[in-house]
Amino acid sequence: MNVLNVADVEREFRRCASYARHQAAREWVVSVARNYFLGHLSAKDCQSNFVVYDPLIKRHALHVEMPPAQRLSAWAKEALGRGETLHWFDPVQVRRRNFWQAVEQIVHWFNNWPADDRRWHRLTRINFDTAAGSAAMFMADVQSNLWDYVKDCPPVKFKMECGFHWVQMVTPLHFERESRMMNHCVGNGAYYSQHQRGTSAYYSLRDAHNKPHVTLEVGLRDDGNGCNRVTQCKGRQNARPIDVYQPFIWPFIKHQGWTIMGDKHNIDMPADVALSLKGEQEWS
Repeated sequence: MNVLNVADVEREFRRCASYARHQAAREWVVSVARNYFLGHLSAKDCQSNFVVYDPLIKRHALHVEMPPAQRLSAWAKEALGRGETLHWFDPVQVRRRNFWQAVEQIVHWFNNWPADDRRWHRLTRINFDTAAGSAAMFMADVQSNLWDYVKDCPPVKFKMECGFHWVQMVTPLHFERESRMMNHCVGNGAYYSQHQRGTSAYYSLRDAHNKPHVTLEVGLRDDGNGCNRVTQCKGRQNARPIDVYQPFIWPFIKHQGWTIMGDKHNIDMPADVALSLKGEQEWS
């Protein structure tokens, strides 16, 4: 395609590339995506992005920056002489067009790849159509499972095996994400208020992908006359945490030096500990 203002095209690709986190992704945008745009664009995208240059029109009302025929570069004049079509890229409001929206989706898709992904080493082998299709499926999954992609990054309090770890929820986002993904009410505002007042603390068992599996509420004593106590231990939908996560619960409680007041039936613990807690008086 004979494009008179390629510099404007390349500026837009550099803009899109600037959003990419990985150097390989930035290079893909300014090479693979650029070459596709200038050489393999569909007729529909061509119509929305380019104006056919007409040397007989002295002034293009919507594109006054388009040069008159006498000011065309040598290669453009030669192309016209051969009967070839010249195109002018419209640089106004490009982000409203389907092609550029697809490029931005592709960049978002790339940005969610881990740094050690093997695909980075052969990224230029992925053509534009393949990348656009994969990015569209990725974005559809994000829309359906939004909270899987939210990065809440709570502080880690206790690391365990197989990538599991306990984090403490300390911001509204931590509570909201936990509530959405666990399908219980820890995100309704009341629990965050108790955290702010210092009467309770809240912890979440996360896997290597930061997905929650168990939520703990710990009542904090401020009178110095006893240890903090677990008041709630919930799995998804407020159910008892399933067996696969039980080995991670008691070791954390023991490490923190807590005792257990509520939801004792939801926690697998040594028999002697369970016996010692039987009939223990609750505290307010």
